[in-house]
Amino acid sequence: MPKEVEGEYEVFPDNPHKTYGLMAVVKGKSPVVDKSPEDTVMTWPHLLIRELVASVVVMAVLLAISLVLNAPLEEHANLTETPNPAKAPWYFLGLQELVHYSALIGGVIIPGLSLFLLAALPYLDRTPDRAPSKRKLLTVVFTVFIIVNVVLIVIGSYFRGPGWSFIVPWRGGSVQ
Repeated sequence: MPKEVEGEYEVFPDNPHKTYGLMAVVKGKSPVVDKSPEDTVMTWPHLLIRELVASVVVMAVLLAISLVLNAPLEEHANLTETPNPAKAPWYFLGLQELVHYSALIGGVIIPGLSLFLLAALPYLDRTPDRAPSKRKLLTVVFTVFIIVNVVLIVIGSYFRGPGWSFIVPWRGGSVQ
């Protein structure tokens, strides 16, 4: 409990053992922080004003880029003719590639088990150290998850042709 100073509680009690680190970005402990109320910067207005200015600058840059560069949409939808192959957006192409092999296994079981495993990772890897080099299980499982998804997206984007047949893009023909 903070000690009482002249009828009021001390806002910043002295604690020589209190340190602030960069969560395993650097080795060792940071120097002891000994702050007084005069050395602190309040969130309002200082931080929020800076965040507001940064977000306005980012929006202005995005607006300028969108005015200079042309990013046209595709033509209007033609209900009498569907594109071949009908492809999902790039972020769902990995799932569409899995569903191509088996609807149940590729569309339900593998994504469900993947999400369950990713949600269970914090409970399976109980290492208190935050350094990635010390958390082998978490690092390996997440890296494999990302690599598999990227490979499936690349296959769905570049190696699928009409009728969802496998093609080699640099030859322009399909492989049977």
